Amino acid sequence: MQERCHIAHLHTNHEWGGGEYQLFHLVKGLASRGIRTTLCAHPYGKLYERACESGLPARAMPAASFAPVLPFSLSSLCRLIVELDVDILHVHDSLATTIGIGVSRRTKKPVVLSRRIASPLRRNIFSRSKYSPNKLKAVIAISQTVKDVFGKSGYPDDRILVVPSGIDIPSLERVERDEDFRRGLGGDYLVGGIGKLSRKKNWQFMARVAAHIAQTGPDIQWCLAGSGTEEGRLDKLVRELGIKSRFHFLGFRADANSILKTVDALFFPSLMEGASVAVRTAMVLGTPVVAVDAPGTLESLAGHGWLVRSDDVEAAARSIIEALTNAKRREHVIKAARESAVRRFAFDRTIEGTIAVYENILGER
Repeated sequence: MQERCHIAHLHTNHEWGGGEYQLFHLVKGLASRGIRTTLCAHPYGKLYERACESGLPARAMPAASFAPVLPFSLSSLCRLIVELDVDILHVHDSLATTIGIGVSRRTKKPVVLSRRIASPLRRNIFSRSKYSPNKLKAVIAISQTVKDVFGKSGYPDDRILVVPSGIDIPSLERVERDEDFRRGLGGDYLVGGIGKLSRKKNWQFMARVAAHIAQTGPDIQWCLAGSGTEEGRLDKLVRELGIKSRFHFLGFRADANSILKTVDALFFPSLMEGASVAVRTAMVLGTPVVAVDAPGTLESLAGHGWLVRSDDVEAAARSIIEALTNAKRREHVIKAARESAVRRFAFDRTIEGTIAVYENILGER
């Protein structure tokens, strides 16, 4: 396969999150195995910047592809795909899917979609057409949860392949605690959250739980690493709840893994997850997880953490306190979670599963 296949990965998001982490390591892993890859990404996005810094093969997505309304010109990207002699277009987000289908229509290259969100397709005719099996050769679901949800759209079940989101375990094993960061925040305990500051991540629940514990519980400091559209609303809520002195917004952090290693627990309140990279990373790093019982999070934890309903502040507070103070259970959960994550989420499995999808498509041509 290495000698006859060239994969172009299309990605249009600006921000860095779990999907960008996955794609970065996928491109890196494929390239390390001698498979020709080119990342075509948003020219001002964090993924493109990091890929260039790392020396990965990357091209800026032609600006014309980002016209605010359709139809937009795909000529430059089509010429690039032909010039690079690409065999498969691998798309990684909604706009990239639209662009990839447009390029495929002109160049006759097959399109593979990585589906990372556990949300059903819209039922309008445009969404049904966009995600039609006539336009997408295969769908890679990052978890069984994502496959189950996407499968309800009517897309053929045998063409939705589960390739679990992997974690760069050797890299994580070298991550160290940031003791200076820990001392700077003070408190007896430190609970962290990591992810985009978006509505579906449900960070307001984290703030309400923090306020509840602040009334009668132990001395806990809270930190939230990430950026997004909800930051202003969250900051306002934190002030209204009277916990500004113990709730710290860190913004986007390149050292997020070090922070995750440093906190005493990860609180992950997301309402909708395909398979959280933050949760899986915490499992490898030995950081216990308290999370809302979203299906994708349930699948990732596999029983090795504390799960609560998204509307139960008191139960979440009790779980966090237990995760911090019940030394025997904490030790057991950390050990079992790490063993589970290492067994299920090694990134080699992600790379091998993705290559198998490519080989299957090439074998049909």
